[in-house]
Amino acid sequence: MAATERDLHEQHRAMTSDLAARHARVKELDVDDLEFDGQYTAMVQGAEELLAFEQMLPMRLAEPQRLRSAKIVRGSWRGQTAVAIALITTVLVLDRTAWWLVLLIPHLLATLLGWSIKVTPQQHKQQRGIAFALHALCVLVILVALGVLSAWWIIAVLIGWAFIGGACADAPQQGAKK
Repeated sequence: MAATERDLHEQHRAMTSDLAARHARVKELDVDDLEFDGQYTAMVQGAEELLAFEQMLPMRLAEPQRLRSAKIVRGSWRGQTAVAIALITTVLVLDRTAWWLVLLIPHLLATLLGWSIKVTPQQHKQQRGIAFALHALCVLVILVALGVLSAWWIIAVLIGWAFIGGACADAPQQGAKK
């Protein structure tokens, strides 16, 4: 499997020129020639290989970006889980009211659920955007839980989680590669 975009384009160019050469050989031969059947079969096989390669080409070209997105998404959800645990610990150590756990424990559980998200080739950019939105939401949760912002901002946190949950539910999950 070629690793870079340039390698993939070179491979495509080589397959195309090979198919053109086989086609030229077949055109030069007479149908009654003994060599015709073998050359024709080789040309058809080359055409099938080229079609299969062209069908996989967009996915193979997008793979490096998908892998980068997968690292970002995976790291974001896991990092936010660690932040949620630290925030729960901080709220308990600072002897804040236990009511904050009503916000923080669902936040922790939601970030744990995010660990199972599969980054798909079709949706990797959207999933990366969701991961960045998660960071903004986490900052809001931190500011509310530590009392920097008014408790009324919990409404914005709930709206943010509804947005992130809805966006995650829209992404296809079956048949995806990790």
